[in-house]
Amino acid sequence: MELKGTVALVTGAAQGIGKSCVDYLLAEGVKVMIADINKTLGEATKKEMAKKHGESNVEFIYCDVTDDVSFEDSLKQTIKKFGKLDLLINNAGIVNELMDDGWKQTIKINFIAVVKGTYLGMKYMGKHEGEQGGTIVNIGSVASYTTSPPAPVYSATKSAVNQFSRSIGAKLHYNRTGVRVISVNPGFTDTAILPSIAKHIDKSTENFFFNVCKESIIQSVENMGKGMIIVLKKAEPGSLWLIEDDVAPKRIEFKVIKHDN
Repeated sequence: MELKGTVALVTGAAQGIGKSCVDYLLAEGVKVMIADINKTLGEATKKEMAKKHGESNVEFIYCDVTDDVSFEDSLKQTIKKFGKLDLLINNAGIVNELMDDGWKQTIKINFIAVVKGTYLGMKYMGKHEGEQGGTIVNIGSVASYTTSPPAPVYSATKSAVNQFSRSIGAKLHYNRTGVRVISVNPGFTDTAILPSIAKHIDKSTENFFFNVCKESIIQSVENMGKGMIIVLKKAEPGSLWLIEDDVAPKRIEFKVIKHDN
């Protein structure tokens, strides 16, 4: 993918991994719409990025990915502002394992909104809709590939993101839509969400969580931003990628079972 001159929408982009992706995309000559539910942080990030990369290259829009109207409006406004849409990064995500509405919200944001965002991306970028094609990146997690006692719902949603992305990114769909769908899986990353997780998991699993953190390499958000650029430039449709340990991205290989029909 040639990035210069393209237009991107990144959800959950006011801080953390999303913000780093915005920074590195802008440095590549991409115009970016920052979408986030946090208006204060979103406006601050927009101001910071505008100062660094140019006022005309970046904008912020309030977006609640669990609200279908709000989510679709963010795509419409991106196209209205910049004239087109070439890239959507479904980055918004939370960790909340608490009873009642906590785990339900995790499913809504981490998986249902990713499905909705992918179909919206295909609607507004797909060749089958008369558009030019594009790329959708869905954010999974290293938790998809390990047992995660403190965050079973979170890890399940990220596993679902990966399987959905592999399937909707298959040649059958790509040939029809011209929209490349890929999944990027971060390892432990130095974001605001990491220290807050302890407040949103069962107290009986806190020690396990903190021990895992101590034994892991906590990568910088910058490595995620750099890694995202590498993946965008070379990833094939339906491919899954791992970015962790402050090293370059690695493709995750799976055995592919071929069907005759």
